[in-house]
Amino acid sequence: MAKEETNIGDGGDLPESKEGRRERRLQERARAREVNRQISADLKAQKTTAANRKRHTGVLAAVAERAEHVHKHDIIAQVIYLFEKGNLPAGTGRKRSMSETTQTQHKEALIRAMRELKEERMTVRNLSEVGRKHVLALIKRWVKEGQSYGTIQNKVSSLRVMTTLMNRPGVVPRDGAYLTWLNDHGIDLVAMRTSKVALEPKTWSVKGVDPMQVIEKMREEHPVVAMCLELQYAFGLRAAEATHAEPVSGDLGDFLHIRGDSRGGAKGGKSRTVPFSEDPTLRAWQQDALERAKRLARNHRLLRLAVPGKDYEQMQNHFYYVCGKYGITKKGMGVVPHGLRHMYAQRRYQELTGLPAPVQSTVEMSVYRANAEVIREGARQVSVEAGHQRPSVTGAYNGSVYSQSKEQTARAKAWLDRLQSCDGLKALAQSLDVRSMYLSGKAAKGVRLLPGDAVRLLVDKEVTPQVMYELGLLQRTATRLLKLDEGVLVDVVHVEQAQEERDSYLELNLQV
Repeated sequence: MAKEETNIGDGGDLPESKEGRRERRLQERARAREVNRQISADLKAQKTTAANRKRHTGVLAAVAERAEHVHKHDIIAQVIYLFEKGNLPAGTGRKRSMSETTQTQHKEALIRAMRELKEERMTVRNLSEVGRKHVLALIKRWVKEGQSYGTIQNKVSSLRVMTTLMNRPGVVPRDGAYLTWLNDHGIDLVAMRTSKVALEPKTWSVKGVDPMQVIEKMREEHPVVAMCLELQYAFGLRAAEATHAEPVSGDLGDFLHIRGDSRGGAKGGKSRTVPFSEDPTLRAWQQDALERAKRLARNHRLLRLAVPGKDYEQMQNHFYYVCGKYGITKKGMGVVPHGLRHMYAQRRYQELTGLPAPVQSTVEMSVYRANAEVIREGARQVSVEAGHQRPSVTGAYNGSVYSQSKEQTARAKAWLDRLQSCDGLKALAQSLDVRSMYLSGKAAKGVRLLPGDAVRLLVDKEVTPQVMYELGLLQRTATRLLKLDEGVLVDVVHVEQAQEERDSYLELNLQV
């Protein structure tokens, strides 16, 4: 019996080997396990959230009732009493009290809402009187004032938390019911929503600002504030964490510990540890910065990185005053202290994954998709070190592959439009008998061009003795006509000399 042959040249496939089938089955099982793991994790998270809501519902009901009895018809006094006498539980994490910062935010939001209702001629005299009509009136007011989607959602969330704790969970609807309720009353909040994923880097370096130059300039006059900024840069701290830092007790050898209570300034009261870098140079700088922070902290009676004599609030006010004095504002140099946290997140992302953060868009997004598992783990680790529970939150710092894929497509199309609208370039190409012209390289892939990169144009024309001169003429002309960013070049190459695959070319329309 003759053996059956496979003609590879005619497009046939080689029969799969036993090892290949085994490897494929293992990969399919691994994917199935990952899907099941994700489903289980989502279900667990939903159950935990539901349990927390049930556990916390009504825990302040008795205190709210006493507040109405003690301060009858005085809603502001009732709110103050509620926060002074009540024990507010944290919404997530272990069983603990809500942080002082979060309590203050909720109290101020509730008092402000009651005063705004009074201005809307819907005065509320007692906590038990707050209802859906009041929440609706507030949202309409905020929308009319042009407040952002995120600001409105934060205020609504605060109202939802407090009414739930007072055993009135139905006052502010949740999830889909919330949006349906608003739509029924002519409010489309979804249309106001903007992406929380960064589409452009928000680092100091993007604005051409060297953090250490600014910090060194500040250090002689304001050494404590300068040190706070350097800790933000070195360990990705929030401003409140830097101005609350206790570097002596926080140094754990290979980690910096951020306290989770009110003394640590950590958002949501969640403590964490930030590891030192594996890179020897970065690690040495972090260790040196922490040692210098310790020396400054020893001047404070509580070993805190703060100006002696200033409490938490005064220190934060002083921090932002000094930053404003040195131009660290959007109106000044175009940068803010939080941009240093962005720089840490992007630096750490590259350290863990070997790739720049997607928001930098200097690498084609297909590379990230090919290394999905490494990217997923890196994003998770950065999230933990930054003090976030969900990896998706760090998209605000590092962007996402999905968003940047769309950005790169749009960027490539913009290059095509820009070149095809350049009549001078097209007229010259026709006068030189260019058959076709293509966009290639990074610009064709939509990758962000940095100084030293080139807009690569491939030219298809008859090879003649003067072809090199003509290509040079095209290159010089395109450079003048396109008016590119500083440091970005134009590279014109004959198509026969190009190394790119044909499917990476984007053909230009040369019709004048």
